[in-house]
Amino acid sequence: MPRPARISEAPTILRAASQSHTPGAAALTGRPEPSDDGGMTTIGLSGRLSPRQVSPFALLCVIGIAGCGGGLKYKVDDSAIDSISSGDKQDVFAAQNDLEVAHSEQRTVKTQIDELDRERSVAKNEKEQASLEVEKAGTEQESANASHDENRANSARHGKEIADMGVQVSAAKMAWLDEKEDWLDASAKAADAHEAAAQAKVELAKAKLAQQKGIKPSGDFSVGNFEEQWKDKNDDWQSAKKKADSEQKSTQERETKWKEISTQQAKMKG
Repeated sequence: MPRPARISEAPTILRAASQSHTPGAAALTGRPEPSDDGGMTTIGLSGRLSPRQVSPFALLCVIGIAGCGGGLKYKVDDSAIDSISSGDKQDVFAAQNDLEVAHSEQRTVKTQIDELDRERSVAKNEKEQASLEVEKAGTEQESANASHDENRANSARHGKEIADMGVQVSAAKMAWLDEKEDWLDASAKAADAHEAAAQAKVELAKAKLAQQKGIKPSGDFSVGNFEEQWKDKNDDWQSAKKKADSEQKSTQERETKWKEISTQQAKMKG
C-alpha cells in the first residue's frame, strides 16, 4: 500500500491568517499580545508543514518568524533593560547566540526536507524501471526456454535473478526514505523545541538582569516564573532530541540494508 501523506498540524500563525481576509496584527506579524498577568503572551508555532504542503511565503512565516518567542507566556520587554550597559548583558548575548544555533538547525532541516523530495522522485523512477526490467527479463526467459538453447536459457535465468534483485533494491531504498522522512519530521520538531527553549533562556537571562538592576518590568514580575518556563521548554527540547536521535539511528540502519542489497546486485551483474 502507498505510504499515507504526513500532514502535520498547521502553525497557529498560519491558521489565524487563513480564518479571515483581514487578520489582526498578531496573526500577520506574530507580535505578542499583552497578557493579564503583566507578562507577554505570543502567537505559538505549534506544528510544522513540509515544503510540499505550504507556499514559499508560508515557509517564511514558519521559519523566518521563529525566534519571536512563540509559545512563551513570560517575556521581558527589551525597553525595560535598554538603559543597562552592554557589558552587563553578556548572559543575554550568550543566550541569544544559542537562539541563532536553533535557527540554523531549522534551516538545515528545511534543506534536508527539500533534498528528500528530490530523492523520492529519483527512487520512484528507479522503482518503475526495476518493474519494467523484471517484465523484460521474464519475457526473455520464456523465449530462451522455448528455444531449447541451454546457454541462452542460463543467461536469461541469471538476467531474471538480477532483475528480481533490482526490485528488492528499489523497495529497500523506498523503505529507507520512508524512515528518513520520520527522522526529518522528528528533527524538525526538535529544532523547533530548541528554538523555544533558547528563547525562554533569553527571557530568563533578561529577567535575571532586570532583577539584579532593581528593575520590575511588571507588577507581578517574578524570576521564578521565567525559570520554570525555561525548565519546561528545555525538558521538551531534550525529549524531542532523544526522539530525533532514535529516528536517525533507525534511518541509518535502513540505509545500510539498502546499500547491502545494492552491493549484492552489483556483484551479480559482475
